[in-house]
Amino acid sequence: MTEYFSQNGNFSNVTSTILPTSQHQAAPQDKLAWPRVVFYGVIGIVGSIGNVLVILAYRNPRMRSVTNLFIANLGVADLTVTLINVPITVTYSVLQYWPFGEFLCKAIPFLLGVSLFSSVGTLIAIAADRYRAIVHPLLPRIRTRHAIMIIAAIWIAAFIYPIPLIIYQHFTKGRCEEKWPTEKAQRIFTVVVFVALYLIPLIAISVLYFLICHNLNTSQSSTQEGARRAKKSVIRMLVVVVVLFTVCWLPYHVMMIYDNFGGQMTVTVFQLIMFSMWLSFANSCCNPIVYAVLNRNYRKEFARLLRCQALKAYRNSDSQYGKDRRFSSETKTSYKITKLSLKRKNIVNEDLSMENKAMANSVQGNSSSGNSSQGAREEKLPKKQRSKVKKTKPIMI
Repeated sequence: MTEYFSQNGNFSNVTSTILPTSQHQAAPQDKLAWPRVVFYGVIGIVGSIGNVLVILAYRNPRMRSVTNLFIANLGVADLTVTLINVPITVTYSVLQYWPFGEFLCKAIPFLLGVSLFSSVGTLIAIAADRYRAIVHPLLPRIRTRHAIMIIAAIWIAAFIYPIPLIIYQHFTKGRCEEKWPTEKAQRIFTVVVFVALYLIPLIAISVLYFLICHNLNTSQSSTQEGARRAKKSVIRMLVVVVVLFTVCWLPYHVMMIYDNFGGQMTVTVFQLIMFSMWLSFANSCCNPIVYAVLNRNYRKEFARLLRCQALKAYRNSDSQYGKDRRFSSETKTSYKITKLSLKRKNIVNEDLSMENKAMANSVQGNSSSGNSSQGAREEKLPKKQRSKVKKTKPIMI
């Protein structure tokens, strides 16, 4: 499956047959090297961000369903490809030799095989779960713990399947290549991978989705029209995911079969092989885009996650200025509180001044009758009012 490191990626064999033998002379012949870096870079960035959002979306309790759990597992497999296989593959294609040592020479093809098997197994599990839920609704639904067990079984099988790649992958003289005991064994492995991880899963998934669509179209229950529309929307999204998987991986398998069954390695064939590899990796970044376009729940969740990250980044950038910015915000808050308290004090003082003026006018009006009568009237007032009159005299002055 991953013969691209031995046949497609064997740049020394390619350049020795169709280009000058000197690496210094051969390097300029690959005019698509740097455009390839750009295209692989786009896949790496978009795929990494998109699949991280897919995985984080499952953390929302509203998104926790069995189907979304399988989709999150598919995101894990795709994230492995975009973070590990994509950058190393494009580096190998540009440098035209393997600079990562023997361990990664065995590990990188192995990880690509693991991610491919887990992706295929997850797509089959999603199709089987939707078939059981829609075509046979009376059967017990797959619960989350059952889905976790299925995912664990998929990953265990995924780690067992590509073991031959570890055994027959070798690092010699700056080249990472497969060395099988016989050419027949290598061809058998290539055919088995194509049949077991592409042809049979594609037929099984297509049959399941055909039965699901037939059931939804023939169902005439008007009371559950909203549920039927929601199911059709989910099925439409999953069918698009399967179609993209079919289109993206078919050229890769075709080129592997061509290369292992005696096809001649030319510049055109080499570029087609590199394009087929890029297309297979592009499948890892297409799925999050499909979820965002065709599923409203994922679209809303992606927007919520991006808003939260943007707000968090803004807060972090705001705190980078140190205590000065924090002190300025605190100063603004304290200024508002102080302004409010002063406003309240001004209102109280205005009320007191009005009361003092009224009392002063009454005292001045009574002063014409003489101090003796004013004292007598003050004695007739209650103690509290007399104290107010006495206290307000300094304010009047």
